[in-house]
Parts: sequence; C-alpha cells; structure tokens
Amino acid sequence: MQLETIKYEMLTHIPICTHAQPQKILIVGEESKVDNQLALYRGLEIVTVQNSAEALAKLDEKSFDVAIITDKSNLTDRLFIGLIHKVMTPKGVVSTVASNMFAQENAFENELKTLGEWFKIVMPCRYEDSELKMQNLLIASNSYHPTADINLQRADLTQGYEYYNSDIAIGAFMLPSAIRKRYAGLLKL
Repeated sequence: MQLETIKYEMLTHIPICTHAQPQKILIVGEESKVDNQLALYRGLEIVTVQNSAEALAKLDEKSFDVAIITDKSNLTDRLFIGLIHKVMTPKGVVSTVASNMFAQENAFENELKTLGEWFKIVMPCRYEDSELKMQNLLIASNSYHPTADINLQRADLTQGYEYYNSDIAIGAFMLPSAIRKRYAGLLKL
C-alpha cells in the first residue's frame, strides 16, 4: 500500500459513505487521485473545478451531494466556503484537507470557525501521511453525521480499498480530551 493512498481514500470515501445516495460529486482542486478513488463507485457524475471562488461562482446552486476539496488554501475564506455551501444540496457532505489540529492550532481554529458559519456539523478526522505523521481532514454537513450515518454496506463491501473501511472511518474521528477542550464550541459533533 502506498502511504499517499491513505489521504485520498479518507478524503474521498468518508463523504461518499456518509451520504445516503451520493450522485453528483464536486472535486475542488487536484482531481487525479480523487478520481482514482471515485472510480470504485458506479453512476457518479463528477465535476472538477479549480480551487477558487471564481470557479465556484459559475456552478449551479444546490447541485452537489458531495464536495471534496483537495487543498486547504481557501478554508478560511468566507466567500469561498459560502460558495461551497451554496452549491451543496441541503444534505450535502463536504470533505476537505485541513491544518494539523496539534501543530497548526490557530490555522485549524480559523478553519473550524469558517466552516462552522455555514454547516451544522463540522468534525475533524485524522489520517497518517506519507511520513506516518498525523494529518487532518474536516467533514462538514447540515444533515449527515460521518459516524452516525455511515453506510456500512458501502464502506465495507465496496471492492478496491487499500486502507479505508468502516472501522477506520469511525476511529478516525476519535479525539483526545485535550483537543475537545481546546476546540470546544468550534467542533460541531
């Protein structure tokens, strides 16, 4: 297993396995590694745009079930996140790369604040990068909860995962008490 695969499996499969019936997927940023993961599912309509507010502004409102953001550079941009929210269906799920909750506390806090302005559920999850260092994703939604609403059949019976499964998905959301305390009021669990 290539360790870089972990990031893209978590970034892709957590939202796909959280949403009850994902059909239209938005990839914001680099798409090739996410596309490889989405190829495991049939019948998805995939749209890819650049990581910019200008690209998002051209999309139809309420048209995407899942958005996968491959770059954290715009996560504190209120306009950018507002446009992400605008293009999501009411039950849409957003998955994004985030700053490290331990090593980049202020950046991570600002990302939580910005997503929290638009989404009722904002949860961090953890994965190991290619150097086996802990990294973070953020999952946001106004409807689906990534641990309570996980589609176990999709998570465990889809063929082709190297790392991801339902146990990994649920375990990735476990947070140390110090982190819960540090980000209290910003985490929307």
